[in-house]
Amino acid sequence: MVAMPMKIFIDVEEAAERLEELIDLACRQDEVYVCRAGWPIAQLSFFSGGDDSPSDEIAGTLPDTAHRPGSKLVEDGKVSSVDAVWMLAAEGKPRREHDMTSAHDDLYDEDRLPR
Repeated sequence: MVAMPMKIFIDVEEAAERLEELIDLACRQDEVYVCRAGWPIAQLSFFSGGDDSPSDEIAGTLPDTAHRPGSKLVEDGKVSSVDAVWMLAAEGKPRREHDMTSAHDDLYDEDRLPR
């Protein structure tokens, strides 16, 4: 008998502490949702390794550096370390200057439900 995939909802703080376990669950095809204030905000997924998997394509674009494979950022074909992203986040500045926003607060009420 084949087991049905489980749906796992976990708080951000607990997910940070148990990431290895959650990755193992995602590899088993379980659905892992990371939640903030009870609402799912992210999902862990598993690359199947089949033809549709982007992992080989991604690995081919990364040069060999001193960083671990997971600690690189590829943007517009340029590779930089994730440390650069953390420095930008600490400064509180967006990478590019523009007037666009992704906030849609006017579309949702205080309970995050559509108006």
